[in-house]
Amino acid sequence: MTATYQNKLSNTARPFTKLIVATSALVALSFSQATLAGAWVAAKDSGYGKLSLNTYSADEFEGDSPNFGEFNSSNVTYYGEYGLGSNFALYGSVTYQWLEQQDNVGNEVTSNGLGDTEIGVRYQWQAEPFVLSTSLLVKLPYLYDEDDALPRGNGQEDIEFRVLVGKSLYPYGYFGVEAGYRLRTDAPSDEYRYLLEYGIDFNENAYFRTKLDGILSANNADEISSSNEQVGNLTLLPEFDLGKVELTVGYNFGRPNKKRWGLEFTYTKEVYGENTLQGDGFQLALTRVF
Repeated sequence: MTATYQNKLSNTARPFTKLIVATSALVALSFSQATLAGAWVAAKDSGYGKLSLNTYSADEFEGDSPNFGEFNSSNVTYYGEYGLGSNFALYGSVTYQWLEQQDNVGNEVTSNGLGDTEIGVRYQWQAEPFVLSTSLLVKLPYLYDEDDALPRGNGQEDIEFRVLVGKSLYPYGYFGVEAGYRLRTDAPSDEYRYLLEYGIDFNENAYFRTKLDGILSANNADEISSSNEQVGNLTLLPEFDLGKVELTVGYNFGRPNKKRWGLEFTYTKEVYGENTLQGDGFQLALTRVF
Protein backbone atom coordinates (compact mmCIF):
# COMPACT_ATOMS: atom_id res chain seq x y z
CA MET A 1 0.00 0.00 0.00
CA THR A 2 1.49 3.33 -1.05
CA ALA A 3 1.96 6.26 1.34
CA THR A 4 -0.36 8.35 -0.83
CA TYR A 5 -3.13 5.76 -0.61
CA GLN A 6 -2.57 5.43 3.14
CA ASN A 7 -2.94 9.21 3.55
CA LYS A 8 -6.14 9.21 1.48
CA LEU A 9 -7.54 6.33 3.57
CA SER A 10 -6.61 8.12 6.78
CA ASN A 11 -8.22 11.38 5.61
CA THR A 12 -11.36 9.51 4.59
CA ALA A 13 -11.62 7.64 7.87
CA ARG A 14 -10.95 10.64 10.10
CA PRO A 15 -14.46 12.19 9.76
CA PHE A 16 -16.04 8.84 10.56
CA THR A 17 -13.77 8.48 13.61
CA LYS A 18 -14.79 11.92 14.81
CA LEU A 19 -18.45 11.04 14.27
CA ILE A 20 -18.10 7.83 16.28
CA VAL A 21 -16.31 9.64 19.13
CA ALA A 22 -18.90 12.43 19.18
CA THR A 23 -21.79 9.97 19.13
CA SER A 24 -20.24 7.95 21.95
CA ALA A 25 -19.79 11.11 24.02
CA LEU A 26 -23.43 12.08 23.51
CA VAL A 27 -24.64 8.63 24.48
CA ALA A 28 -22.45 8.66 27.59
CA LEU A 29 -23.75 12.11 28.46
CA SER A 30 -27.36 11.05 28.07
CA PHE A 31 -26.87 8.20 30.55
CA SER A 32 -24.52 9.89 33.03
CA GLN A 33 -27.28 10.73 35.52
CA ALA A 34 -29.58 7.85 34.61
CA THR A 35 -26.92 5.36 35.69
CA LEU A 36 -27.07 6.88 39.17
CA ALA A 37 -30.87 6.68 39.40
CA GLY A 38 -32.76 4.07 41.39
CA ALA A 39 -33.48 1.37 38.80
CA TRP A 40 -29.99 1.27 37.27
CA VAL A 41 -27.52 -1.08 39.01
CA ALA A 42 -23.81 -0.27 39.13
CA ALA A 43 -21.33 -2.54 37.39
CA LYS A 44 -19.08 -4.81 39.43
CA ASP A 45 -16.69 -2.91 41.73
CA SER A 46 -18.12 0.47 40.74
CA GLY A 47 -20.65 2.60 42.55
CA TYR A 48 -21.73 5.88 44.06
CA GLY A 49 -21.30 7.65 47.38
CA LYS A 50 -23.02 10.74 48.81
CA LEU A 51 -22.16 12.60 52.02
CA SER A 52 -24.83 15.19 52.79
CA LEU A 53 -25.60 17.88 55.33
CA ASN A 54 -29.37 18.27 55.77
CA THR A 55 -31.51 20.79 57.63
CA TYR A 56 -35.27 20.73 58.17
CA SER A 57 -37.65 23.14 59.91
CA ALA A 58 -41.42 22.90 60.45
CA ASP A 59 -43.89 25.04 62.39
CA GLU A 60 -47.07 23.48 60.99
CA PHE A 61 -48.65 20.10 61.63
CA GLU A 62 -51.31 18.54 59.44
CA GLY A 63 -53.53 16.75 61.92
CA ASP A 64 -54.28 16.68 65.65
CA SER A 65 -51.37 17.93 67.77
CA PRO A 66 -52.59 20.76 70.03
CA ASN A 67 -49.27 21.12 71.87
CA PHE A 68 -46.98 21.42 68.83
CA GLY A 69 -44.89 24.54 68.38
CA GLU A 70 -41.84 23.95 66.20
CA PHE A 71 -39.58 21.14 65.00
CA ASN A 72 -35.99 21.58 63.77
CA SER A 73 -33.45 19.01 62.73
CA SER A 74 -30.01 18.75 61.19
CA ASN A 75 -28.21 15.61 60.16
CA VAL A 76 -25.18 14.28 58.35
CA THR A 77 -25.99 11.26 56.19
CA TYR A 78 -23.83 8.91 54.15
CA TYR A 79 -25.53 6.98 51.34
CA GLY A 80 -23.66 4.48 49.20
CA GLU A 81 -24.13 1.96 46.38
CA TYR A 82 -21.67 -0.75 45.36
CA GLY A 83 -21.90 -3.09 42.36
CA LEU A 84 -21.41 -6.75 43.22
CA GLY A 85 -21.56 -8.03 39.64
CA SER A 86 -24.14 -10.29 37.97
CA ASN A 87 -26.63 -7.36 38.10
CA PHE A 88 -26.57 -7.17 41.93
CA ALA A 89 -25.70 -4.14 44.04
CA LEU A 90 -25.59 -3.31 47.73
CA TYR A 91 -26.83 0.04 49.00
CA GLY A 92 -27.45 1.65 52.35
CA SER A 93 -27.28 4.70 54.57
CA VAL A 94 -26.35 5.82 58.09
CA THR A 95 -27.30 9.14 59.74
CA TYR A 96 -26.14 11.29 62.64
CA GLN A 97 -28.91 13.63 63.84
CA TRP A 98 -29.44 16.77 65.91
CA LEU A 99 -33.13 17.18 66.84
CA GLU A 100 -35.09 19.92 68.60
CA GLN A 101 -38.83 20.07 69.24
CA GLN A 102 -40.86 22.74 71.06
CA ASP A 103 -44.43 22.72 72.29
CA ASN A 104 -46.80 25.69 71.94
CA VAL A 105 -45.59 27.32 75.19
CA GLY A 106 -41.89 27.07 74.40
CA ASN A 107 -40.90 23.91 76.31
CA GLU A 108 -38.06 22.26 74.41
CA VAL A 109 -36.61 18.76 74.12
CA THR A 110 -33.45 17.90 72.20
CA SER A 111 -31.57 14.83 71.07
CA ASN A 112 -28.46 14.06 69.10
CA GLY A 113 -26.71 10.91 67.95
CA LEU A 114 -26.95 8.12 65.41
CA GLY A 115 -30.34 7.22 63.95
CA ASP A 116 -31.66 4.28 61.94
CA THR A 117 -29.32 2.40 59.63
CA GLU A 118 -30.65 1.01 56.34
CA ILE A 119 -29.05 -1.63 54.13
CA GLY A 120 -30.42 -3.29 51.01
CA VAL A 121 -29.72 -5.31 47.91
CA ARG A 122 -30.95 -4.50 44.40
CA TYR A 123 -31.14 -6.75 41.33
CA GLN A 124 -31.56 -5.51 37.74
CA TRP A 125 -33.67 -7.90 35.68
CA GLN A 126 -33.37 -6.17 32.31
CA ALA A 127 -31.97 -3.08 30.59
CA GLU A 128 -34.20 -2.86 27.47
CA PRO A 129 -36.72 -1.63 26.42
CA PHE A 130 -36.66 -0.19 29.93
CA VAL A 131 -34.66 -0.89 33.07
CA LEU A 132 -36.46 -3.14 35.57
CA SER A 133 -35.09 -3.81 39.06
CA THR A 134 -36.28 -5.04 42.43
CA SER A 135 -34.85 -4.30 45.86
CA LEU A 136 -35.05 -5.61 49.41
CA LEU A 137 -34.22 -3.22 52.25
CA VAL A 138 -34.00 -3.62 56.02
CA LYS A 139 -34.01 -0.83 58.62
CA LEU A 140 -31.94 -1.49 61.74
CA PRO A 141 -32.75 0.51 64.92
CA TYR A 142 -29.82 -0.49 67.13
CA LEU A 143 -27.84 2.76 67.49
CA TYR A 144 -30.14 4.82 69.75
CA ASP A 145 -32.57 4.58 72.66
CA GLU A 146 -36.20 4.53 71.51
CA ASP A 147 -37.30 5.64 75.00
CA ASP A 148 -35.58 9.03 74.83
CA ALA A 149 -37.79 12.09 75.34
CA LEU A 150 -37.10 12.90 71.67
CA PRO A 151 -36.19 9.56 70.05
CA ARG A 152 -34.23 9.45 66.78
CA GLY A 153 -36.21 6.43 65.57
CA ASN A 154 -39.11 4.22 66.57
CA GLY A 155 -36.91 1.33 67.68
CA GLN A 156 -38.28 -1.31 65.32
CA GLU A 157 -37.02 -3.23 62.34
CA ASP A 158 -38.61 -2.52 58.94
CA ILE A 159 -38.46 -4.66 55.81
CA GLU A 160 -39.24 -3.11 52.43
CA PHE A 161 -39.71 -4.66 48.97
CA ARG A 162 -39.67 -2.31 45.98
CA VAL A 163 -40.04 -2.51 42.18
CA LEU A 164 -38.10 0.10 40.19
CA VAL A 165 -38.50 1.08 36.54
CA GLY A 166 -36.27 3.48 34.60
CA LYS A 167 -36.14 4.70 31.03
CA SER A 168 -33.76 6.94 29.11
CA LEU A 169 -35.48 9.70 27.12
CA TYR A 170 -32.30 10.69 25.26
CA PRO A 171 -31.66 13.50 24.56
CA TYR A 172 -34.36 14.69 26.96
CA GLY A 173 -33.13 13.08 30.17
CA TYR A 174 -34.60 10.05 31.92
CA PHE A 175 -37.47 9.13 34.21
CA GLY A 176 -38.01 6.58 36.97
CA VAL A 177 -41.02 5.08 38.74
CA GLU A 178 -40.85 3.11 41.99
CA ALA A 179 -43.47 1.32 44.09
CA GLY A 180 -42.98 -0.64 47.28
CA TYR A 181 -44.40 -1.98 50.52
CA ARG A 182 -42.71 -1.47 53.91
CA LEU A 183 -43.52 -4.04 56.59
CA ARG A 184 -43.09 -2.50 60.05
CA THR A 185 -42.57 -5.21 62.60
CA ASP A 186 -44.20 -3.65 65.68
CA ALA A 187 -47.19 -1.42 66.45
CA PRO A 188 -47.01 1.27 63.71
CA SER A 189 -48.82 0.88 60.41
CA ASP A 190 -47.22 -0.71 57.38
CA GLU A 191 -46.61 1.68 54.49
CA TYR A 192 -46.99 1.84 50.74
CA ARG A 193 -43.98 3.66 49.26
CA TYR A 194 -43.90 5.34 45.84
CA LEU A 195 -41.60 7.64 43.90
CA LEU A 196 -41.61 9.46 40.55
CA GLU A 197 -38.30 10.84 39.28
CA TYR A 198 -37.14 12.89 36.30
CA GLY A 199 -33.62 14.08 35.55
CA ILE A 200 -31.73 15.73 32.71
CA ASP A 201 -28.12 16.72 31.98
CA PHE A 202 -27.54 20.29 30.82
CA ASN A 203 -24.04 19.32 29.64
CA GLU A 204 -21.41 16.76 30.63
CA ASN A 205 -21.10 18.32 34.11
CA ALA A 206 -24.29 20.11 35.21
CA TYR A 207 -27.65 18.41 35.78
CA PHE A 208 -31.14 18.79 37.26
CA ARG A 209 -33.33 16.22 39.02
CA THR A 210 -36.77 16.29 40.59
CA LYS A 211 -38.69 13.69 42.62
CA LEU A 212 -42.11 13.16 44.10
CA ASP A 213 -41.51 10.90 47.09
CA GLY A 214 -44.58 9.50 48.86
CA ILE A 215 -45.70 7.40 51.82
CA LEU A 216 -49.25 6.07 52.17
CA SER A 217 -50.23 4.42 55.44
CA ALA A 218 -51.71 0.91 55.23
CA ASN A 219 -53.91 1.91 58.23
CA ASN A 220 -53.14 -1.26 60.19
CA ALA A 221 -51.39 0.14 63.27
CA ASP A 222 -52.01 -1.79 66.49
CA GLU A 223 -53.04 1.29 68.47
CA ILE A 224 -53.81 4.89 67.53
CA SER A 225 -54.04 7.66 70.11
CA SER A 226 -56.82 10.23 69.74
CA SER A 227 -54.15 12.93 69.78
CA ASN A 228 -50.38 13.16 69.40
CA GLU A 229 -49.76 14.99 72.68
CA GLN A 230 -47.72 12.15 74.15
CA VAL A 231 -45.65 11.38 71.07
CA GLY A 232 -42.03 12.43 71.53
CA ASN A 233 -41.06 12.90 67.88
CA LEU A 234 -43.77 14.04 65.46
CA THR A 235 -41.90 12.55 62.50
CA LEU A 236 -42.41 9.05 64.00
CA LEU A 237 -46.18 8.75 64.32
CA PRO A 238 -47.92 5.33 64.11
CA GLU A 239 -49.90 6.26 60.96
CA PHE A 240 -49.39 9.10 58.51
CA ASP A 241 -49.54 9.98 54.80
CA LEU A 242 -46.85 12.13 53.23
CA GLY A 243 -45.92 13.46 49.80
CA LYS A 244 -42.89 15.66 49.24
CA VAL A 245 -41.20 17.21 46.22
CA GLU A 246 -37.42 17.35 45.80
CA LEU A 247 -35.63 19.75 43.45
CA THR A 248 -31.91 19.13 42.88
CA VAL A 249 -29.20 20.87 40.90
CA GLY A 250 -25.73 19.35 40.71
CA TYR A 251 -22.31 19.60 39.13
CA ASN A 252 -19.86 16.77 38.46
CA PHE A 253 -16.19 17.68 38.09
CA GLY A 254 -14.16 16.01 35.36
CA ARG A 255 -15.17 14.00 32.32
CA PRO A 256 -18.04 11.46 32.03
CA ASN A 257 -17.31 7.76 32.54
CA LYS A 258 -14.47 8.60 34.93
CA LYS A 259 -14.12 8.53 38.67
CA ARG A 260 -15.19 11.99 39.72
CA TRP A 261 -16.45 14.18 42.52
CA GLY A 262 -19.58 16.31 42.46
CA LEU A 263 -21.65 18.81 44.42
CA GLU A 264 -25.45 18.85 44.83
CA PHE A 265 -27.98 21.21 46.32
CA THR A 266 -31.51 19.96 47.08
CA TYR A 267 -34.66 21.71 48.29
CA THR A 268 -37.47 19.56 49.74
CA LYS A 269 -41.06 20.59 50.46
CA GLU A 270 -44.05 18.60 51.73
CA VAL A 271 -46.93 19.17 49.31
CA TYR A 272 -49.62 16.99 50.90
CA GLY A 273 -50.11 14.70 53.86
CA GLU A 274 -52.15 13.77 56.91
CA ASN A 275 -50.93 13.46 60.51
CA THR A 276 -47.51 14.81 59.58
CA LEU A 277 -45.27 17.86 59.82
CA GLN A 278 -45.22 20.49 57.07
CA GLY A 279 -41.87 22.21 56.56
CA ASP A 280 -38.86 22.92 54.36
CA GLY A 281 -35.66 20.94 53.91
CA PHE A 282 -32.29 21.88 52.44
CA GLN A 283 -29.38 19.63 51.55
CA LEU A 284 -25.80 20.24 50.48
CA ALA A 285 -24.02 17.07 49.35
CA LEU A 286 -20.61 15.89 48.21
CA THR A 287 -20.88 13.02 45.71
CA ARG A 288 -18.42 10.51 44.31
CA VAL A 289 -18.79 8.25 41.28
CA PHE A 290 -16.24 5.43 41.15
